[in-house]
Amino acid sequence: MKFALIGDIHGFWSEKDTEYFNQSEYSALFFTGDLGWFRWNGNLSPKFKFQNLKKRAFLIPGNWDGTNLIGILGEVFNHSFLKRWGSIGYQKRMKHLSEICRPVPVLGYSSIVLSEEADLALIVTRPHAMGGGFSFNRNISQYHLVANMEESLIKLKKIIDTTKQKNLFFLSHNGPKGLGSARTSMYGADFKKEGGDFGDEDLSFAIQYAKEIGKKVPAVLSGHMHHGIPSLQKERESLLYKEGTFYINGAKVPRIKGNQHFHTKIEWNGSSVTAIPTWLEL
Repeated sequence: MKFALIGDIHGFWSEKDTEYFNQSEYSALFFTGDLGWFRWNGNLSPKFKFQNLKKRAFLIPGNWDGTNLIGILGEVFNHSFLKRWGSIGYQKRMKHLSEICRPVPVLGYSSIVLSEEADLALIVTRPHAMGGGFSFNRNISQYHLVANMEESLIKLKKIIDTTKQKNLFFLSHNGPKGLGSARTSMYGADFKKEGGDFGDEDLSFAIQYAKEIGKKVPAVLSGHMHHGIPSLQKERESLLYKEGTFYINGAKVPRIKGNQHFHTKIEWNGSSVTAIPTWLEL
């Protein structure tokens, strides 16, 4: 089976992308979120729509999706008043986001069967994850009834327990903890001189738990931490194979340069995954 991972879009999507993926041989598309930039009113929204996309697709919202600038600043500076203020109107913004993204579903804390024949399911994890702990707790508690990291661990465990398929792909915005603490690591804190592991604890737990109960996790698909690190004039690690799982960060930003459009091609033969970073001329 073949799939496409489209990392953080940040406004870089066109009808050429829609046409290409509609005609492609991919069984499904996976979007890691962060679709647009903020508007001057503080709300965040993409300027494009997926309305002509016919290919089966799934999207997890990033920290820039359904949120607003006030909420983002509250998370960055850990400011309780800004977090509270930023959460106002969240459900209305999420409804608007879902309308923009239609027919692509905006997901979180869910399980989807990708193939009965191949015994493969997709586990969609915590939305709006941006590393450094449990972000946007007021928003997520409104929408998913999950208010902290402990509750997130419990919910992910239940989702895995009720998923019948043996093979699990995980779709997240940010990646899991445990993949390195250097500034150039896949989820390393490049914005700190000392670096640090900025992966998510609940995602790491869910992957490990799935393996402990006999599931196979061929791939973990995510974005958020952009490949390019301007302060270091380097690119971070974007592909990593560890303990039977291929970890893939698809966040090439910008993903369109001239006529070149980026995505990551994922091939799964029933036992192992191959990931191919791909630039196409469209």
